[in-house]
Amino acid sequence: MKLVDPVRYVSLKASGRLPSPKGLALAIIRLLQRDDYNLDELVRLVQSDPAIAGELLKFSNTANFGHNTPIVSLPKAVTTLGTRQVRVIVTAFSVIHNYRSGNCPQFDYEKFWSRSLATAISAQALAPYAKFNTEENFTAGLLCSLGELALASIFSERYGEIISKSEDFHTRVELEQKAFGCDHRELNATLLLEWGLPLMIVTAIYNCEAPDEADFQEGSRIHGLTLSLHIALALADICMADDATRKEMLPSLHAKASRLAISEKDMNQMMENIFASWQDWGEQLKIKTRDITSLA
Repeated sequence: MKLVDPVRYVSLKASGRLPSPKGLALAIIRLLQRDDYNLDELVRLVQSDPAIAGELLKFSNTANFGHNTPIVSLPKAVTTLGTRQVRVIVTAFSVIHNYRSGNCPQFDYEKFWSRSLATAISAQALAPYAKFNTEENFTAGLLCSLGELALASIFSERYGEIISKSEDFHTRVELEQKAFGCDHRELNATLLLEWGLPLMIVTAIYNCEAPDEADFQEGSRIHGLTLSLHIALALADICMADDATRKEMLPSLHAKASRLAISEKDMNQMMENIFASWQDWGEQLKIKTRDITSLA
């Protein structure tokens, strides 16, 4: 994994246009960085933003899956999730709410967040196959393309030209390096490490577009995590596609899924659940999704 040169990164931050948590989310993150914070302080902050409170309750009930009693109190939700998960969830959703539009006309911000949400939901569904925490995989999926948003925010005009010239991953990385002295993977990894995401997750995000180039040991935890994000990106593309194109994409998806020992039958059922969850989350977060014909 390669990060942005520190001197270069300072100059990028100085632009003031890098995506970052703001407002209440930033206050929560700073509170959680203190050694002497207490739960009551955190709950008071979270309660002042119903949207953040709702997301934490939803995630805590996912983490509590299998138990009969739903979690309805914020103190219990925070305890169930743990402070690290609270921090990454708050960070992720703060970025969504604050960067819904921008100045790069070729960058489709609405499509970006719709695809990112589909990636997150897919990553969460794939987490058991990767033997990884479902909530952390959701966050990883949600943020795994953030470097593209960062480049669109800082270099609106020049990045728009690159988008119009390239569609495949390797060409885009080459053009980004030539134009900006870094690419979206490096900028994403540098941002996420600064925000406090675990190194393993950031490493998997960095390599998820081309997992075989990372040379991870087959069967290792980092290999499984990276593959799950790679498959999640493919699932997100299927969510975004029209019905005819989606059918053509299925054989490639099934081939990728087989690397995590996911059968075609299980993957097809998983997709039906992902489609429904994507539309449900999209409605709650005011992110546009699309109606999808059942695979059956």
